[in-house]
Amino acid sequence: MKNLFVILFTCFTLFSFSQDENLTDAQGKKQGLWKKYHDNGMIRYKGNFKDDQPIGEFIYFYDTGKLQVKMTHFGAVSYANVYYETGELKAAGKYENQLKDSVWSYYSTDGFKMADEFYINGKREGSWKVYYSNGQVTEEKEYTNDFENGIWKQYFIDGKEKLAATYVNGELEGRATYYDSNGKKVVSGTFIRGARDGFWTFYEQDGTTVRKKEEYKNGVRVDANKDDNIIDMEGIKYIPENEAFPEELVNPKY
Repeated sequence: MKNLFVILFTCFTLFSFSQDENLTDAQGKKQGLWKKYHDNGMIRYKGNFKDDQPIGEFIYFYDTGKLQVKMTHFGAVSYANVYYETGELKAAGKYENQLKDSVWSYYSTDGFKMADEFYINGKREGSWKVYYSNGQVTEEKEYTNDFENGIWKQYFIDGKEKLAATYVNGELEGRATYYDSNGKKVVSGTFIRGARDGFWTFYEQDGTTVRKKEEYKNGVRVDANKDDNIIDMEGIKYIPENEAFPEELVNPKY
């Protein structure tokens, strides 16, 4: 009889608690504690609402049960810490009105900072930087109103310049120059509206003697000798956004 009482009491308690979760008021607004679950039954997130707005701390979990994100809400402003499934901090930043705002920083599983990004109202803005594990900047770009605008530079691990170029409204524009690890020019040429144009010059190891030239028009090579290509103008990759954040954090939905 005693065991039966314990079982009934436990079931009643769980039922009572479940009745206090995922509630809406007469106007259909979320109120109080809410929980959502992954398809495998593991909890996906838990947090509190007041008048349909998240308040205080929300915690998100991987479908393994490991901590994924901690978000703390203060009205329209929220702060997020994103974690690897192994527990290390992956990214940290701020939302305003559910849009990324101010500085977002990204980290490796070893704990070193890999990148800093800056946003205003969800749009890329200001200086973005990527780092080597020793803290030295490996790449930096400037953004204006979500477009690449201004300098684009890459560096060797000792801080020497590797690439110098410029963006205008999201397209490479003007002179671009590559250097070797000794600071000598490797190749230099011009972009017009994102396409190689005019003569691109390749240098010998001394950085001054011309080895060859290639001519381009609207990004297409037009000289007779097309046996090889110039260095690929490709930025350094670190964390794709869709890997750094759960879908609901890119555009939070509760």
